Amino acid sequence: MYVINRVIEAINMPLSPKYLRVTAILIAIYKVLTAHVFLFVMLLGLAHAEEMSTILQMSIAEQRCEFFSSANELGDSVNGWRFKSAEKLASVTLCILYIGTTVATIYVLSCLGLLIGTLRNRHEFFIPWMVVDFFGTLAIGSIVLACGCNDSTFQYVAKWEYWGFCLIMLVFNATVWGVIRLFYKNLVHMTKLREVAIVAIPCPVAPTSTGTDTATCPTSKGKSGLPAPPPYHYRKENMHLSDGGLKHILFDANEANYLV
Repeated sequence: MYVINRVIEAINMPLSPKYLRVTAILIAIYKVLTAHVFLFVMLLGLAHAEEMSTILQMSIAEQRCEFFSSANELGDSVNGWRFKSAEKLASVTLCILYIGTTVATIYVLSCLGLLIGTLRNRHEFFIPWMVVDFFGTLAIGSIVLACGCNDSTFQYVAKWEYWGFCLIMLVFNATVWGVIRLFYKNLVHMTKLREVAIVAIPCPVAPTSTGTDTATCPTSKGKSGLPAPPPYHYRKENMHLSDGGLKHILFDANEANYLV
C-alpha cells in the first residue's frame, strides 16, 4: 500500500501547485518544437510538390514521344491521358499541402503564444492554443476513425496495435490539454485575487517643510526647495490604477509560486 501511495504521489507531483508552472512550461516547449517540426515537414513537402508540378508541366509541353501512339476512345493518346491524370493528382496534392502549411503556421503561432503565456503568467495567451488544439484533436480523431473503418489499413499492422496506439495518443493529448487548462484556471483565479488584494492607501499629510527637513510626500519640499520623491511604497511601480484611482499593491511576490 505504501508503494502504491508513493506511485500515485509521484504521478500527481507535476500537477501540484508547486510544480504546475514548471510542467506547463515544459509542455509549451514540447508543443513549440513539435509544431516547428510539423511546419518544416509541410514546407519540405510543398517545395518538392511544386518542383514535381513544374517538371510535369514541362513534360506535358514537350511531349512528343512515339512510344504511346495508339489512341483511346476519346481520341487522345495514351501518353496524353496519363499526363492529364498526373496533372490532376499534382494539383490535388498541392492543394492539400497548402492547406496543411496554413494549419501548421497557425499552430506554430498558437504554440508560441502558449509559451509566452506560461513564461509571463498571461492567461489570455492560452486561449488560441486551447481552441486550436481542441479542434485539431477532433479533426485528427475523425481521420483516425475513417482510417480505422477501412480494411486496407490493417494489412501491415494489427488491429489491436492500431487502436492501442490511437488510444494512447488520445489520452496523452487529453492529459496535456487538461494540465494547460488547469494552469489557465489558476492564473485567472490569481488575477481575481490580485484585484481583491488591492486597497486604497492614501499618502499621509506631511508637515510643513522648513527647507531643512527631508520630505516624505510629493506635496512637500526638501532641502533644495524642489518636490521630494514619494516614499517607496507610494511610487507608481507599487501602485495599481483601478476604478477608485491609484491603489497600493499589498504584495509584490511572484504569484506563480502561490497558485492553488
